[in-house]
Amino acid sequence: MISEVDGWPVGEGIEDLAAYAMAQGAEGYDVHEVRICKCAACGEQVFGVHSDLEERAVQRICRGCATEHFIADSGAYWDAMKPAIMVCECDGDGDEEDFNVAVGYSLYADNAGIRAIAVTSRCVTCGRLGYWVDWMVRTGDMSLLELA
Repeated sequence: MISEVDGWPVGEGIEDLAAYAMAQGAEGYDVHEVRICKCAACGEQVFGVHSDLEERAVQRICRGCATEHFIADSGAYWDAMKPAIMVCECDGDGDEEDFNVAVGYSLYADNAGIRAIAVTSRCVTCGRLGYWVDWMVRTGDMSLLELA
């Protein structure tokens, strides 16, 4: 269940992240599919998050096994970017926090392709739900559904 605490949306658990992603949309479009991120190597669902918000790219780092994973096509551009560590305001010290991460996908009619992607998160410590970044997918590449 999503509630509001001190003006912030807060989710009680990881399942609230999917509802939050659907409600936020992607680049102004409805989100039709949400994928809760899960490490392919160990199954963990808690990550550190690095992102270049201006260039719209996100990398998640598994807290269980340290596997690094790029969301969607972010890896294709990563070397030329200046990623920053994503933090939650609950901590205030600028250290890297732990997040559950979800990717929302806006699809074209008849699921003919992906129109836009949005990356959202839930702070494991305080439950705050956050919206990191979204971007258009010009190619419509449906394989990006598997790269959450």
